[in-house]
Amino acid sequence: MKRILLLAATLFLLCGAGFSQKIKIRSEKPEDHVLSIMSFNIRHGKGMDDKVDFARIAKEISIVQPDVVALQEVDNGTARIGGSDSPKTIARLAGDYAAYFASAMDFDGGKYGNAILTRKPPVHSTYYPLPGAEEPRVLLIVEFDKFYLGSVHMSLDKDSRIAACRKIAQIVKKGINKDKLFFLAGDFNFEPNSMEMRILAESFAVLSAYEVKTFPSDNPDRTLDYIMVYKGGAGKSFLKDLEKGKQGVASWVQPEKMASDHRPIFVLIYNGENIVTEKF
Repeated sequence: MKRILLLAATLFLLCGAGFSQKIKIRSEKPEDHVLSIMSFNIRHGKGMDDKVDFARIAKEISIVQPDVVALQEVDNGTARIGGSDSPKTIARLAGDYAAYFASAMDFDGGKYGNAILTRKPPVHSTYYPLPGAEEPRVLLIVEFDKFYLGSVHMSLDKDSRIAACRKIAQIVKKGINKDKLFFLAGDFNFEPNSMEMRILAESFAVLSAYEVKTFPSDNPDRTLDYIMVYKGGAGKSFLKDLEKGKQGVASWVQPEKMASDHRPIFVLIYNGENIVTEKF
């Protein structure tokens, strides 16, 4: 199972397990930068101290300045966050980002769902409802010139997650431009050795540092958050290039203990041979 799942163990550079300090990994030469992706379940902005603080979430983004950010558990206009538009607020506080939001359900006078923040204008955005026994779930997809990014937050119910994994694979297989890479990021609510991962691994390869725990943030004991790439279409040549060393991937989990109950995760894709680790 690990060989199927996680090419990353043998093909990709994985970082993060030994870091107790916050870091940013970047390509040594700016021209070798290909793409940086962040995923973060923000628990509507409520930290481990039970305070809602969007500035803390934005700080985790601004430290690394990823090209695109997948956010989960995002409130928009709800009473518990004072009616604010949290995707746009976080985007503004983090820097030069635009925000795209997909509602999974009406909640507390507003909406609740997933968001994607991006530095560059997308070509298109759409969303799909996903199975969720305890509450509605949603997959938000934003399309760019050369790739897609999906932000997902799966159910707490196993049968719903299994159904969601199969639905996502079908959505991507039938609905994307095969000349573009498709990245899927989020809180999947399952662990690496689960049945759900085995199902999803038929279509996706995990790029993120799955051996580094992401939840709960103050003392993590499990991995629930991942960044993946679709193995079909453009993904085939992408994965071959990684295997041959024509491109590199670095991934890490930021040791943030307070901003949310999940830790943020990152993936950097780069050309060239050298990367630089900056500490904060």
